[in-house]
Amino acid sequence: MASQPTTRRRVRRKSFASQFALVLLAVGLATAVAAGAVAWVETQQARTHQEAQTGLGAVRLAAILLRLQTATASERFACEVASLPATAAAYAEGKSSLAPLAKAAAANATSGQVLVFFGSQGAVLAQAPATKVPGLAAVLGEARGAPYACTDPAAGGFFVTTQAGQLLGVGTAPVAGGGADAGRIVVLTPVGAGTLRFVQQMLDIAGLHSSTALLVGGRLALPVRLAGTTYPAGAQLPRSLRSALRNYQQAGQASLGGTQFAAAALPFRTQGGQEVATLLVLESGDAISVTVTDLALPLALAVAGVLLLGMLVVFLLVEHFLNRPLRRLDIAVQRLGLDGYAAPVTVEGGAEEITRLAANFELVRKQLRRQLLIATGRTVIASTLTGNAPLEQALDQVLRSLIDLVDADVAMILLRPHSQMPRGLLLSTGVAEPAPTWAELEGSEGIIGNLIREPRFLVRTHLSPEERNSAEEQLGLRDCLAEPLRSEDHDLGLLLVGNKRRPYVDEDYTLCRGVADQIVIAVEKSTRLAVTQREATTDEMTGLYNYRFLVGYLDQQVNVAERASSPLSVLMLDLDHFKAVNDSHGHPAGDRLLRQFASLMVETIRKSDLAARYGGEEFVVVMANTARDDAEVVADKIRAAVEEMAVKLDDGSEVRITVSIGGVTFPEGSRGARNLLDLSDRALYAAKRNGRNRVEFLDPATTAGEPVSI
Repeated sequence: MASQPTTRRRVRRKSFASQFALVLLAVGLATAVAAGAVAWVETQQARTHQEAQTGLGAVRLAAILLRLQTATASERFACEVASLPATAAAYAEGKSSLAPLAKAAAANATSGQVLVFFGSQGAVLAQAPATKVPGLAAVLGEARGAPYACTDPAAGGFFVTTQAGQLLGVGTAPVAGGGADAGRIVVLTPVGAGTLRFVQQMLDIAGLHSSTALLVGGRLALPVRLAGTTYPAGAQLPRSLRSALRNYQQAGQASLGGTQFAAAALPFRTQGGQEVATLLVLESGDAISVTVTDLALPLALAVAGVLLLGMLVVFLLVEHFLNRPLRRLDIAVQRLGLDGYAAPVTVEGGAEEITRLAANFELVRKQLRRQLLIATGRTVIASTLTGNAPLEQALDQVLRSLIDLVDADVAMILLRPHSQMPRGLLLSTGVAEPAPTWAELEGSEGIIGNLIREPRFLVRTHLSPEERNSAEEQLGLRDCLAEPLRSEDHDLGLLLVGNKRRPYVDEDYTLCRGVADQIVIAVEKSTRLAVTQREATTDEMTGLYNYRFLVGYLDQQVNVAERASSPLSVLMLDLDHFKAVNDSHGHPAGDRLLRQFASLMVETIRKSDLAARYGGEEFVVVMANTARDDAEVVADKIRAAVEEMAVKLDDGSEVRITVSIGGVTFPEGSRGARNLLDLSDRALYAAKRNGRNRVEFLDPATTAGEPVSI
């Protein structure tokens, strides 16, 4: 048994450690998840940023490469041709000399380039084989207004588009020595698929995984393959790519074929600033890598933040589930001894271990409270039963205390009839009026009647229909705990409690048995005291009060009569010729005569009157608050009843007798009890002198105090 609490404590500690470990594990998982989420978000943001930056770099590089291959190359070629001496000489000779020059210059041009010589005599076109420029006049018209740029060929050149939507790189140069009006050279370089392939190759060499496309009028100027899909010339861009063309300052995000791209675009403009074409570059993020250095600071901040949050969560959890419940438990435990274990020990919202600990404290508190109440109740019951209060009052208080101690609704004490209590005694608490009588309970067929007839210890948590008769129904008894009141000699009665709101326990049995023993002691003590008092105040033969009690009682009545100014009458009675009965029939016959006379006298007087044996065959009747006239009526009634009385003896014979009565009424010439007895005795002897079997009252009007017969 000793090992069980240790085992439970180990289980509790393990349970608490498991809970705390779960909290720490949750914090760790939260930290890992947060760190991973931050790393993923930062990686995506860094990758997106790098994709955008790479896309912008790629489109700028592609634009530079394409310009160098077309517009800038046209500008350089035009400057080279214009600076030749032959060019200046041909311009000087006239238009007929420009044609051979144009043909010779076209032979040195790259594939697809077109050369135009302008002069005062007109224009001479020299274009490469198989090259056609639709709307050439419009293109040349725009080129004539272009400023000269041979001083910085790297920055020269511009773009135009033909009516067919072909993009051309244009370069112009003045004829050397010819002056501003001598003429100029215009070189047109078409932007074709070969140019885009060259740009793409250069981007690949630079390590940029990019795809390029050229748009004129919002549609593809050349066929292109994007994200594994080939788009023909004149096709419209996918919707996801169109947003990338809205802002040339930053790259946009686009998705093609399930792949994310950074889409960047740059415009190509004419000499007047009009946008004629757009270069689009799609940069894939496959080759972009995010280094640990890029993630170190955000990741460290995220981990630190989550750890701080975790520490705060742990602190709050410990405060809520441990510290606060422990403080409440400590206060509740400290309060136990201060208020008599009355305040409950409750802890809510704490850890399971603390809740169980509080529950154990509450169980101990209830047990201590119960023991304290029982000990106090036993002390109260013991002091009540050993006090000076009357037995019925003491037993009634015991029942009330017992109901509180065992948490019952009904409590009863049933004492059997005996010599000192002829009608028995039934005390009850919690029973609705009118309560059943002793005779009704003793004669009932229910469990109470059976217990009265056969007293025994009995516990019933629920009375069966057979055990509940009319008496139990009247008492409202549903369950009961019965304990017999048994002394060494006989059964005194029964103690019964019932209608509990909780099951009976061993403490209830022990308490009821202890209370039953104390009740038995109190009843026996009360009985012995009553017997002793009765023996000290009554005559053993007749059962009437004796001379000692008579004198004390008469003194009290005289004092009451003096204070209340009320009358008090005393009768002195003496059986006539009683000695002759003893001499003729023996003392047993005389004793029978005395007992029968005493019974007759008690039946004749009022219940408020006192009858006592004065001595021998003399008796006294004290009648409080009774005037002389009423006393004379009572006295004559006694005399007449005795005159009619016949006492049967054992031999079958009858004895008759008479009585002489003398009386006196207070305060007619009397002082004190003994004076009243003396005066009534004088009146008695006067009745005997005047013939016996008569009533004589003392006449207060006679100065000699002689009695007057009636």
